[in-house]
Amino acid sequence: MMGMNALTIEAELYRSTTSEPLDSAEFRTENVRRVQRTMVVRLIEDSGGSAVHAELEQFAVINIIEDLMGRAGTVFLIDKSTIGLVLYGTKNELTDEAMERLQKFLGSCLAKYAKVQARIGIGEMMHTFLDLNKALAAALAAVEAAPPSEEQSTHPFVEEAKAILQQNYGDGVCLKSIAKQLFVNPAYLGRLFKSYEAISFNDYLVQVRMEKAKELLIGTDKRIYEIAHEVGYRQLDWFYKKFKEYTGCSAKEFKSINM
Repeated sequence: MMGMNALTIEAELYRSTTSEPLDSAEFRTENVRRVQRTMVVRLIEDSGGSAVHAELEQFAVINIIEDLMGRAGTVFLIDKSTIGLVLYGTKNELTDEAMERLQKFLGSCLAKYAKVQARIGIGEMMHTFLDLNKALAAALAAVEAAPPSEEQSTHPFVEEAKAILQQNYGDGVCLKSIAKQLFVNPAYLGRLFKSYEAISFNDYLVQVRMEKAKELLIGTDKRIYEIAHEVGYRQLDWFYKKFKEYTGCSAKEFKSINM
């Protein structure tokens, strides 16, 4: 299937975490106790497609889901157009927010790699498999209200990273610190950022800082060293170097030209 190598790489990065191994005391706490959570994927059927086409489509979708889940979940067929998932993790890993991110990511991957649309419903948290029927029923009910999936022009992790960066560009923010806030692997976040923004995270950070520096040079009477510090540069020489690389002139020249 076209793009499956890219999917495999993306899936491996998505499953990577920055979490350290838990010691026995931590493992006994409520938030890290092992739980399960259900999700249901219902394919939006193409009325003009053949039965063979539908089977191939279903096979492709199951392969994509299994690639994304790895050992973190079990995939099973409910009917010809509905696929069930049971995800394994901790309460901290299977929060509503985390499941909604996965819902968007999975829908985008199905649209991108299998060229199908689906409705994806999120079920309840389970502590034992005795709760499976109830949790699946909740996921099936949620499917009815879920919007059709589509390939995304952006990604929630990228948008959240940009928002954090815009608020903290002057405070030593970096890819690793933002990835930690989002509970994702820095390499995965960096890859997503480059894929969706067509610019690396570090280059985007420089761009944000330089544009803010230009605003401050033109719109305030602050000294250059004050502006450098405000936009995140603690070494003035490094600010001078980056500013000239970005604008083609020194900060002093830029200020005089635009006064």
